[in-house]
Amino acid sequence: MTNKFPFRSSLALAGALALAVPLAACSGSEDDAASQEVGNETLASALADGSDIDMVSDALKDTGLAQVFDGTAAYTVLAPTDEAFAVLEPQEGEDTDEEARRAIVAAVLREHVLPGALSPTDIENAITAQGGPVTIRTMGEGTIKFAMDGETLTITDEEGESASMVGDPILASNGVVIPIDTVLKQP
Repeated sequence: MTNKFPFRSSLALAGALALAVPLAACSGSEDDAASQEVGNETLASALADGSDIDMVSDALKDTGLAQVFDGTAAYTVLAPTDEAFAVLEPQEGEDTDEEARRAIVAAVLREHVLPGALSPTDIENAITAQGGPVTIRTMGEGTIKFAMDGETLTITDEEGESASMVGDPILASNGVVIPIDTVLKQP
């Protein structure tokens, strides 16, 4: 069985990436750069090794999406913590069709993946340069809005569900994992 991950580009995403990448090259202090060293492992390995994001890693494997993150293409994964991801687990006594559940989880996960490697610093710099929130299209064809709430990077989906970055980002050879405290685009 082959799992396909639908990809489409958008003008808004291209603009955000074009803005974020040059800013990342000339931003931040040496301490900031040192704290965000790129690892040698792929996103799939980084997710599997990540602290408090085991459920996302397992769900990516279960849905067949993990293999996408072993390639050379770059992605940013907004990874809900295990506590946050638990909302997608079947409730006790709930009769669920495993195939249908897997499809729902895959759709939710695609809304947490962005094309390109964007560190929190890149995103914060884009917010500063734009003078406010930055909207980016997800791999699930939705959009999310990044903003700053004081020192905290926040992420809001189209329905108004908000998450905050928690913990340190993980920079892998082919992208970035940003831990967040809420599942966006809940079914």
